[in-house]
Amino acid sequence: MNVTAKNHDEVSALLTVTLEKADYKDKVEKQLINYAKNAQVPGFRKGKVPLSMVRKQYEAGIAFEEINKQVSEALNGYVNENKLRLVGQPVPQPVNDFNHNAESLSVAFEVGYEPEFTVDLTKYEAPHYKVEASDKEISTSVENMQKRFAERVAEEKIGKDSYVALEVSQVVEADAEGEHNHAPKNITVSKEQKEAYDLVKKLKKDGSVKVSKEDLVAKEELAKQLGFSKEEAEHLHHNEVEVTVKDIYGLNLAELNQELFDKVYGKDVITTEEELKARVKTELDEYFQQNADVHFVNKILEQVNEKEEIKLPEEFLIKWLLFSNQNITSEEQAKEILENEKNIIKGQILEGKLMNDNEINLDYAEVLGQAEQLVRNQLAIYGIHHLGDDEVQKYAAEMLKDENQVRQISSEVAMAKLKDVILEKSKKNETAISHDEFLEVLKK
Repeated sequence: MNVTAKNHDEVSALLTVTLEKADYKDKVEKQLINYAKNAQVPGFRKGKVPLSMVRKQYEAGIAFEEINKQVSEALNGYVNENKLRLVGQPVPQPVNDFNHNAESLSVAFEVGYEPEFTVDLTKYEAPHYKVEASDKEISTSVENMQKRFAERVAEEKIGKDSYVALEVSQVVEADAEGEHNHAPKNITVSKEQKEAYDLVKKLKKDGSVKVSKEDLVAKEELAKQLGFSKEEAEHLHHNEVEVTVKDIYGLNLAELNQELFDKVYGKDVITTEEELKARVKTELDEYFQQNADVHFVNKILEQVNEKEEIKLPEEFLIKWLLFSNQNITSEEQAKEILENEKNIIKGQILEGKLMNDNEINLDYAEVLGQAEQLVRNQLAIYGIHHLGDDEVQKYAAEMLKDENQVRQISSEVAMAKLKDVILEKSKKNETAISHDEFLEVLKK
């Protein structure tokens, strides 16, 4: 068995795997003998089927599977041994005359790989904001805690401080054919959701108002507040939705006392209002700073992507797109898609290179730790801050049974490690600003 490479340029090559018959002959023969021992053919007792008959029927298929396996192993071995960082997947060239009895067989693959380059993060710089929570933001956060544990008070009509439970249903036209099982959306709005609140504020309980699909598409914020993404609004099956008031209530906020402190943080963790506000400020500052760090890292990566010259294996990528996606039917179409995706591919190569050069690796404990943090974040939304570590770990382990979740969480851990590297090595132009000012920066 042998693998040879013919370079087209510094980022693409033709890899040819050559197998001698001796590489796979014995394994094929062994499988044929096992088939013969277990084959059940009318007219023959089990295990007495002539090997010649089994060979005639099964040899080509067994040989193909074994050859395919050995070719794949040889190709992967060559890529790993030569530390090639592939872009896309190898594209096999057609084999016009496959003969498993030939003394040797060759299978060729087009491959594209990342160029050799280095990135010096120390030459890049960006603003790094120090964001602190204001008294107003701390008070709002404390009030949200009080709302989570507030007592509901039924109301007869909608007032400026009311909460309105709505049911949003698609209106099926009288002449519509077939079944129409569109589950209604149940949402709650207040004056903070201005567009939806203004829509229903003059209604009484069980009153309703209709909104056209056209309006939902044109008024994206209203659609969002009624529970529809832009895509959902555009693809509604019917021309109207009906918004019905199901309940109206106010809130008697929970008092700022030990009972509330214990519900939020656990027994006697917080004992005074001052301690609560200090804890909330610390949490908000940490959250704001995480966002500021991510903003800094994104600005550095934008600069790296813009300034670093990365040669892509474009001719190979066109072949790969045509090979791997049956919806791409022409070279012109593949070229257009590649042109639109170039920056994304380049960004992925740069991130991979930075992780590789800075020896960013993952282990299960880190992925589990991130899953546990995601569980805690989710629980915190519902005001649960003190679930035991064993319970949190149990939920996290259950989450990691999903391959997509593992992939997503692993990516988050890797990016968090890369973020730390960029924060350490790139130059930070430190600037202190309020959270409102930071939000304005994010809009630019």
